[in-house]
Amino acid sequence: MEKSIFCFLAVCLSFQLAHGYCSTDCFKYVAAGVCASLVLWYGYRFLIRPLDIQRKLADVGYEQHFTQKQWASKNKLHLIRSMMRLRKKGTLPPVYPNGWFALLDSDQVIVNQVKYVTALGENFAVFRASNGDVNILNAYCPHLGANMAIGGIVRGNCLQCPFHGWTFDGTSGKCVRIPNDCSNGVSSRAASVRKWECCEANGFIFVWYHAENEAPSWRPARDVEEAGRGWIYRGRSEHYVNAHIQDIPENGADVAHLPALHGHMALGGQYAAQADRSLWTLLGVHEWTAAWRANGTHGRHVSTLDLQHRLVVFGKFIVFKMNVEAQQIGPGLVILNFKTSFGPIKLVQVVTPVEPLIQKVVHRIYCPLYLSLYASVVLFMEATMFERDVVIWNHKSYIEKPLASKQESTLLAHRKWYKQFYSANSIQFSNRKEAMDW
Repeated sequence: MEKSIFCFLAVCLSFQLAHGYCSTDCFKYVAAGVCASLVLWYGYRFLIRPLDIQRKLADVGYEQHFTQKQWASKNKLHLIRSMMRLRKKGTLPPVYPNGWFALLDSDQVIVNQVKYVTALGENFAVFRASNGDVNILNAYCPHLGANMAIGGIVRGNCLQCPFHGWTFDGTSGKCVRIPNDCSNGVSSRAASVRKWECCEANGFIFVWYHAENEAPSWRPARDVEEAGRGWIYRGRSEHYVNAHIQDIPENGADVAHLPALHGHMALGGQYAAQADRSLWTLLGVHEWTAAWRANGTHGRHVSTLDLQHRLVVFGKFIVFKMNVEAQQIGPGLVILNFKTSFGPIKLVQVVTPVEPLIQKVVHRIYCPLYLSLYASVVLFMEATMFERDVVIWNHKSYIEKPLASKQESTLLAHRKWYKQFYSANSIQFSNRKEAMDW
């Protein structure tokens, strides 16, 4: 907002100077040039360039605490870590469910490039081979423990360790080459790193994680690829949330929170109290009708949320309607199909545990070409509404047995459905380990 005001003042000053020191004809040309430049710039920014919204952990839900004189530290990250440690967490479910999880956007890894990703308590080397295929290996070389994702070299379909040159096949994880000067009788056949099952879908690179090391029993849906020609990518949002992963998809089944937290206009701000006092409340409110169900039509790992949205202005005029079908596919993927008055839009949401109580949430939006500007607006509004949930998630405690009303019975049904993604060896949250880290 500050940048926009500064740019506006700079343009006004430029016009004033041009008007004072230029002739009338010259001023007309300058004014026309400035206006044309602004039209081209904002046309590119809003109509051509995809929207990119990025929020770090300190950007949402902690602003009020940074203004207080906290005893811990003035450093934002240290303050947040202190609050995470002291917050009452409740009896948490296992922190890493079984399923497919997005590690990166597909366009974040180009051919012959390797990226280092930490998630799900693991260390991944994600690389794109010369033929364009993505492979994921355990990041640490079994030779002397070098991180192959930091400075590693992609050679064909293999990843070469930068420390001593040991090379591992991306499709099997087996060592295919050991330089003569460090082999010392070691056979390459005896060396290997873990190869992770992976795939690409809907603009993301997914990895299969299972506490029992079971093979994938299903695959991520490929809705974006199957949408057909004419659909384009229009932007993404990225948020980091201090919460248990189950809190985020559970939000879809908690239909009772919609009028309380999301009833006010998105432009009212992140906080519910802030939005309630905003002048935007005089203009209109959002009305929601929702129903969640565990629909086995597409497999027991899929549930569906049907959502109807209306924007009511001045208390009686319905100016906008939207129907949304949100499919939760496993623990970390949601595909939202928007049916608007102007046409269809797809929004893909992925949730990935970076740490036991830190989740990375990314949304990518797709639409037909003619809805480019509208899709950007939808993504911005979605991000703002999502941040209202982030404020709650960052500070809530997990209640194992909530005092749920009859209206909130779908929340309990969702918890029962979600349990299928935990197994005997699923990692539990450890307070002791957290204390040791400090």
